[in-house]
Amino acid sequence: MFSSIWNYKCPRCRKGDLYIKPFNVKEPVKMPERCEVCGQKTMPEPGFYYGAMFISYILTGWIALIIVGGCMYFLDFSVNQAFLVLIVVAILSYFFVLRLSRSVWIHIAVKYDKDRDKELDKK
Repeated sequence: MFSSIWNYKCPRCRKGDLYIKPFNVKEPVKMPERCEVCGQKTMPEPGFYYGAMFISYILTGWIALIIVGGCMYFLDFSVNQAFLVLIVVAILSYFFVLRLSRSVWIHIAVKYDKDRDKELDKK
């Protein structure tokens, strides 16, 4: 399951892509309407990904604590230097965290279907 989340794969079949490739900065979370392999809807209901904000918030909070704490404790940075590093990391990882939180959220809501996976392998 973690591999499927990390690689942005469909939660039901774990084969289809959640996001349209190649990555486009203007539309970072553009998803196909359905999985091209199993037909799972990527937007099950309006406002579905609202919950992904909480995942993103938690993930970003822990990353911030680790970065600032690590910079200050291990590297002996000042608070300003540590926050500068945090800002740079936040800018560079914004799209990654955004997409990862959506992937986690849909994997929580939609369960893997082993039987469907076996049917798809037969085709």
